Amino acid sequence: MSSKKKLVIVGPAYPFRGGQALVEAHLFHVLSEMGYDCHTVSYKLLYPSIFFPGTTQYDKSSIIPFEHNDRIEFIINSVNPLTWFKAAKRIKQLKADGVLFVWWMPFFGPALSTIARLLHKAGIRIFFLVENYVSHEQRWFDHYATKQTLKYADAFISESQYITKQLNEAFPATPLYQATLSVYDYYDLNHYTQETAKAHLGIKTKKTVLFFGLIRPYKGLAKLIVAFKELLKTQPDTTLLIAGECYEDEKKYHDLISQNGLEDKTVFINRFVPNEEVEPYLKAADVVCLPYDSGTQSGVLMMAYGFKKPVVVTDVGGIAELVQDGKTGKIIPNNSTENLVHGLSAVLNNNTEDYAQNINEMIHGLGYKKLHEFIDKNLNK
Repeated sequence: MSSKKKLVIVGPAYPFRGGQALVEAHLFHVLSEMGYDCHTVSYKLLYPSIFFPGTTQYDKSSIIPFEHNDRIEFIINSVNPLTWFKAAKRIKQLKADGVLFVWWMPFFGPALSTIARLLHKAGIRIFFLVENYVSHEQRWFDHYATKQTLKYADAFISESQYITKQLNEAFPATPLYQATLSVYDYYDLNHYTQETAKAHLGIKTKKTVLFFGLIRPYKGLAKLIVAFKELLKTQPDTTLLIAGECYEDEKKYHDLISQNGLEDKTVFINRFVPNEEVEPYLKAADVVCLPYDSGTQSGVLMMAYGFKKPVVVTDVGGIAELVQDGKTGKIIPNNSTENLVHGLSAVLNNNTEDYAQNINEMIHGLGYKKLHEFIDKNLNK
């Protein structure tokens, strides 16, 4: 680029935690490396506490990837319209050539549609990076709120074929670039081997199946617990490692573990794992299981690939798009418990080094490659 174009990212940023803040950090890093002058307008209130099921919305990690707090302004309150106008005014003051909104939940539709409408009127080019078209819970107002917001887009960035299809159906005339999430490869601090990681976590079995990340109903943990009991019939020297904060009553999972006699074969860590403590969980794993009932893409999958770990995923939404069946993991058809058992067994019986090599070859093409060409083209229209 002959001169730097100013791009403003609108989305949650550190110290907020979770997938959207990770996406913002990666986008900021990648776009800055591509030569853009980047700035972020983030939220000062994301979810009102009454709507948030977890312990905290903030990341307490001591290691923050791609930290850039000097380029972040916390302006948007998701339920205070005055801040929406303030955010649009500030973006105009920054003389943005383009604004890239991170979209993942229609709850934020009123705020983001207001900001996008004001910027659109000012002639600023609008991009939406769409992680989810509607929420996983499929609330009654989702489709309306999504359409009323995304109609202001001059161009879309999708992170899966599943989302691409939804966007093309709803907005067939709007240009679209399909990327993927970045591979999250910075959690490996080289502090552990698989054996020392297992010792750290108190795992004494030969094999480990990992379920990692926030625990919500659609992620299928209950199904995995039931399947794990069957898996032990052929893989008795195996531990089920569950690590992540429950966004629902964890008692039902402990009851299910107890009812299936799995207490001695299960390690359950109910907390949000800070960045510097992620490594031993992934290092201890022989396979990472994503038994989701729905999904568009997955940061956990990209985390597993960052550690060169094979995955077992259900064939729902866009989750399986980045899995090469038999090479980087197994895709479970029909989302059944029986097939989940077969898939886990197949991976556990194979050579982990083969999976690691296949994953290493695959991940080079993932992420936001050539995104700058798409952005430049649509900035200049």
